[in-house]
Amino acid sequence: MIGMVLALGIVAFVVLVPLQREYADYRRSFGLGRTGAFATTLLVVPALGCGLAASLPFSARPALQWTVAVVVTLAAYSLAAAGVRGSLVPRSARSRR
Repeated sequence: MIGMVLALGIVAFVVLVPLQREYADYRRSFGLGRTGAFATTLLVVPALGCGLAASLPFSARPALQWTVAVVVTLAAYSLAAAGVRGSLVPRSARSRR
């Protein structure tokens, strides 16, 4: 039981710390408000849905299933975040106008 809690804590740390940094980057670099930065960071939720859906065919092999889920989730979130970043104007570029 303690090992499971520890494992979940480590996974939460590994996931939440980068998401918090991403949130702070949206606020600092692009000047998004709290709601905009939070909503953009929440793109990880549909990305996770994509990862879980893509991993369903591998349910007989749990290690492969979770590997596929993580890889697809990271790829989907990276593509979504890149799309959002591409449509935002960095704060430094706005101040030069």
